[in-house]
Amino acid sequence: MRVTLGLGGTSADGQSAQRAGETTSLYRWLLSDPDLRGRARIEAGPADLPQGHMGDALDAVNVVLANSIALGSLVTSVLSWRGSRPRPSHIRLERDGRVIVLDDCSPETIDRILRTWDDDGRSAAPPADGQDARP
Repeated sequence: MRVTLGLGGTSADGQSAQRAGETTSLYRWLLSDPDLRGRARIEAGPADLPQGHMGDALDAVNVVLANSIALGSLVTSVLSWRGSRPRPSHIRLERDGRVIVLDDCSPETIDRILRTWDDDGRSAAPPADGQDARP
């Protein structure tokens, strides 16, 4: 399964250089996470998202996961990274066209993400209002 991670708002917010630095920090954090070694291929690169959603094309980390256990490890690692930041950004996760925006680090967030994305690659039904899921 493939998950694309991005930070912050749109490219028009004037903070794309800062966001790119944060994306690099997240990328390095994920590479150093022992729980992801051997379970995930982590690459910095362009997002497969519409222009304007996450900023410039290099504002993404693409992760290919071996299984749903690795998905739980990825989400835990991302939340740990976010919690370590002095001014945490919103983090946008996309899998199979299904988007989740993280804007807190509560323990319930992991459960919500895993319930939204089941373990066999199919996404759960989108919210009734058609908006992005926000755990």
